[in-house]
Amino acid sequence: MSPPSRDLVSRATRMRFRSLATNLNVRMIAEAWQGNNFAPVPDDELRYTDTSLRRTTFESYAAAVDWTYRGHVTRALHVFEDIIRIGQREAWSGAWLQDLSEALQRDGLQIDERGRITEVPGSWRPTPPNRTSIRTDSALTEVTRRRIVDVLTTADWTGGLGDLRFLERLYNLDALPSYDSRFTTAREDISKHRYANDDWDNDWIFSDDRFGLSRGQDETLLRFLSETLHPAVRTDEDEVARLLTALNCALAPDGYQLEPAAAISGSPVYRARRRADAVTSQQAGAGPAVPADPDPMPGTRHAPARWAGVALVAPEDVLRVRQLARGERRDYSCERLPFADGGQADVFRAIHKQTGATVVLKKIRDRNPPERKRARMRREITLGRWLDGHPHAMPILDADAGHSWFVMPYAPLTAEQERGQLAGASELVHLVEALCSVLSAAHQAGWIHRDIKPANVLQYEGRWVLADWGIARRPRGQTTDPQRTRVGVRFGSDGFAAPELSVDAHSATDAADVYSIGQLIGWALTGEMPAINVPLLPKAGPWRGIVRHATQNDPGRRPRTAQALRQLVRQEMHPPAQSALVTGTGLQRDLEEGSATAAHELVSLAARHTDDAALYCDLLVKLPLHDLLPALLANTQHAIDIVRAMAALLGTHRSPERGEVDAAIMWLIGIAQRAAATGALDLLEECCNGAFEWDADWDQWGPQREIAAWLRTLTSDNASSVASMLRQHRNCAAHFSHLIDDVFVDHRIRAAITENGSADRAHADNEAGTIAPELP
Repeated sequence: MSPPSRDLVSRATRMRFRSLATNLNVRMIAEAWQGNNFAPVPDDELRYTDTSLRRTTFESYAAAVDWTYRGHVTRALHVFEDIIRIGQREAWSGAWLQDLSEALQRDGLQIDERGRITEVPGSWRPTPPNRTSIRTDSALTEVTRRRIVDVLTTADWTGGLGDLRFLERLYNLDALPSYDSRFTTAREDISKHRYANDDWDNDWIFSDDRFGLSRGQDETLLRFLSETLHPAVRTDEDEVARLLTALNCALAPDGYQLEPAAAISGSPVYRARRRADAVTSQQAGAGPAVPADPDPMPGTRHAPARWAGVALVAPEDVLRVRQLARGERRDYSCERLPFADGGQADVFRAIHKQTGATVVLKKIRDRNPPERKRARMRREITLGRWLDGHPHAMPILDADAGHSWFVMPYAPLTAEQERGQLAGASELVHLVEALCSVLSAAHQAGWIHRDIKPANVLQYEGRWVLADWGIARRPRGQTTDPQRTRVGVRFGSDGFAAPELSVDAHSATDAADVYSIGQLIGWALTGEMPAINVPLLPKAGPWRGIVRHATQNDPGRRPRTAQALRQLVRQEMHPPAQSALVTGTGLQRDLEEGSATAAHELVSLAARHTDDAALYCDLLVKLPLHDLLPALLANTQHAIDIVRAMAALLGTHRSPERGEVDAAIMWLIGIAQRAAATGALDLLEECCNGAFEWDADWDQWGPQREIAAWLRTLTSDNASSVASMLRQHRNCAAHFSHLIDDVFVDHRIRAAITENGSADRAHADNEAGTIAPELP
């Protein structure tokens, strides 16, 4: 901690509050201090003796306060405010409030009409002219700044440079004043307390007003963040990517993002940019802007997190709680008894006093929780804030600086209570999709949940969300205590936990969470609790294969990622539509077996798939035409569409062979013959158009012999329609020049062929005539 040169609240003033504490019981005194994140000093370190247990209890907490450190004193004043409010509410007799006011005024403090203790301007250590200014209008909210601090406390904010070398890149440490009466500059402060004594916490920088990170201008904090990612500060690209992702997630709700602005030796130099379309949640009345969640999830592990495709609008009361959050336990009124057990913590239904919103407050059960338990809750808060805005993660609305409690929205239903609903395939798919979505985001950054079970899956605002990240494994290299996860100790929830978690939980991979989802599916469908390391398989159906694959004892044989499991579920539960060729082949078998409807179904299938070359060229053209003709002629428009498609698709999915082209031409002529017989002239002309075009290109004797024989049979309107088609396909008409003198061929057809030959001769003569004779 960074101490000023004198006590900011005198001992005389503190003694007055200690005397007033005798009006409270011991429990009330302890709760007042603990609610503001203070713990008592051990009995053997307390240099105070008194016959009054109440005064001794008060002093045991007051002795833990560094009264020279502004951050500690500010929280201690909140304790004093609580005492004042209790006295006002209970109307204590005497002039105690006047006495307190006078004592506080001597310390440069004052009590307002609401019982709040505030600083008399200019009374505490004055702000030096070159000190980072306090912001007056900021886009970065207190909530965002706390989230950023949470992110940076999981990493070395100096990047390994050390405090002095890093801060020299941003500040003139010799111009900033000392908070220690023995020194004159901030450089001397840091040298003494971070290097010589090592008695400041690692996160001291964020509560030191000289550097303006918690209360300064946005630009000050954003420049600091950019510097933490600088190539000269951090050389590990993976670490930079993880930190960048986490910081951008924290900044996104307030419209900022860190992005490359330059490069040094190929490594990006980041700068903060305010998005042009950025609107804070306070201005818009909506939740944080949620980045898009492309499906599939981003392919690289270090890509910035992107989730759900639309911004989620949180309920108004939840937004207000988030906006008013200040890490103060007294802002919430909890029910007397917890309504759920959160492992090391109790879960209370609570009311946010300022808004009346119903929320959930999760609080470590111990009165003076050890660091191990605080670290676990810090982990849950950190990841909850990192995932903030993800539609399937439970939001964190407020939390204390000491990581002993946090607040989240009230979600009354869990998967346990909704198991009957989950027995339906549709809802279970929604749940699995939700879990895979949020886990993909967490896994991408290196986090493993390790405790997925029905009680930790909640329904909030009509969607499934995953909660309780308390025993999540941090990304590689960020574990704060290597002894916290011990080898050979059972981990997670029995039955739902993957087998490898009881062997070495710290080395678990994404596949551990996949196993838990598999067991959760089995539980939802069978209604039975899973046994330890025994897959809980549904009796039948597509879910059985999914669960079997997800719950293999060997992690390497499971889907390796949540995204892979998501794809497996989609494949099994939403199989792709059967191809038209496969459907048509089935109808072909039915047709051969004498089905009365198969032909009509085949024609309908072909009419719906006029772009499917395989259906037309590998099946339809090979079917006996006499079986299809009645169905084709039953719907002339369908027949025209099919004929046109056959001519267009031939040769598009592979290079056609002569036999295939011959068959297609004869197929078209066969339909033309029936169309002529029934007077369907539109269909007749479409068949001729396709057949004549292919005959012109391929010039094969076999089809031409059949066409010539058919042409001899045409009369009246049919002959007129076919003649018009021959005129449009002159190269095809030339193949039938031997019919010009055939008196059994209709005169219109002979005329069309003759006109084609005459046109060709005229064209040739014209070409010859355009050549100028050589002059002698």
